Amino acid sequence: MNNLTYLTKIVKISGNKLVLELKEELNIKRLKTIFNGFDGERQAELFIKDPRGFTPQQRRFVFALMQDIYIYTGEPLESLKDVFYWQFRYFTGKNISLSNESESSVDEVSTLSELILDFIFENDIPFREGYEIPPQNVEYYFYKCVMTRTCCVCGKRGADIDHFNKSLGRRKRKSVDHSEYDFAALCRTHHSEKHQIGLEEFKRKHHVIGIKLNEKEIKKLRIGG
Repeated sequence: MNNLTYLTKIVKISGNKLVLELKEELNIKRLKTIFNGFDGERQAELFIKDPRGFTPQQRRFVFALMQDIYIYTGEPLESLKDVFYWQFRYFTGKNISLSNESESSVDEVSTLSELILDFIFENDIPFREGYEIPPQNVEYYFYKCVMTRTCCVCGKRGADIDHFNKSLGRRKRKSVDHSEYDFAALCRTHHSEKHQIGLEEFKRKHHVIGIKLNEKEIKKLRIGG
């Protein structure tokens, strides 16, 4: 670890306050150097490590994604593993494995899955219907579908961005605060199906969730004109 990153143990939690115990000596000299002459608030980022090992569902998801890339590109699975494992190591500084003996965590395999999803969406790789998406990747998957206008059910491009949790009704799009809504990307076929069978039945059938967008994302997607 570098001299600004420390492994700690959580000793106590009280509301939004944490008491941490460092597992190595604090580099006071380095801290004095970076804060010399600085009068603002001293801040630190906290990453809480997930101690759980990855799940079989996560492993199936990773290999299902790579299988779709193989079908489209012809690149052997072993080569794809090498590429994505290297990319994970580049971004995290850690090695990863999906073998039965691996100690890779839920969070680490979730990050690996997101790297593969990024590749799929950025390179227009067709994917199958009915992915068994691990809960750790659900929101990211549906977010990527919306931001790339990819139907979250079948993978068809150029999908509609649907106000998923409630209808606009007769209100004009330009007068609505779209940040109050959830969104999902649906092709015309699945968009029509949602209206035919109703929102709740559509959710149960296709396991679709809506995601929130901020103002910048709403503007980028030109929602509301």
